[in-house]
Amino acid sequence: VDVDKTRPADVIGDEPVFHDGKVVGWITSGGYAHYSGVSLALGYVPAELAKAGTTGFEIEIIGNMRPATLQLEPVLDPSGSRMRA
Repeated sequence: VDVDKTRPADVIGDEPVFHDGKVVGWITSGGYAHYSGVSLALGYVPAELAKAGTTGFEIEIIGNMRPATLQLEPVLDPSGSRMRA
């Protein structure tokens, strides 16, 4: 899950994942991904929601709801340009 880029905040673990206002899963771990420049979280959601294009996810981080985007592919720099900078 890619956490809101405009107001970055890192998860610790055990945060609830909401979809359309209902708790549907939880975060297991996460942190800031320096190479991609975003905060990422790993967690569990029901299989029927784990599809490309599913919107409406939020993660509660320290009492604040943060929009999140489901990522089905790894977040990386495929050309390796950041590593060669």
